[in-house]
Amino acid sequence: MSVSNPSAATAAQPQSPDIQQLVGLLGSLMPLLLRFQSQTQELPFQEPPFQTQPFQATQGNFQGNFQGNFTIPNPALDRQAAESLIGDMIADSLRTLSAYLETNAGLHAGLESCVPIVTQAAHRFSARDYAQAFNLIWLAYRAIETTRAADPRIPPPRAASSDQTSSSIH
Repeated sequence: MSVSNPSAATAAQPQSPDIQQLVGLLGSLMPLLLRFQSQTQELPFQEPPFQTQPFQATQGNFQGNFQGNFTIPNPALDRQAAESLIGDMIADSLRTLSAYLETNAGLHAGLESCVPIVTQAAHRFSARDYAQAFNLIWLAYRAIETTRAADPRIPPPRAASSDQTSSSIH
């Protein structure tokens, strides 16, 4: 079946609740990234003013005999945890995309245009510009999905993540 308008075809397909939740979470992540980035440009050691704790884990939220309690407010730790989480997400995405493009860009001409996007994302990540790196990674995934819509034989990026090969793209 040929899809002349992949966006319309995708929009017509019902999304699972997990996908809808993920899209909502990612939509909420960009303002958080931008806020953290703007705070890094402020004076050093200035604590961000949190109205509420972004994540609260208390005893009973975990299975097993977990005895910890993380509800003590500490904006510096919240910020470090968020930066570590976002850094890990971006690094993992860069590894996945780099391995994917190393394997597939030479086989599918449309994917070659993604290499500079991922390279720039790696540079932004190295500069700790997490918001821009995240945005570029999203653009790379979007370009890959656009290419895949035109040629369904192209595998998805998650297929490369199981290899965990080192990359020379960035």
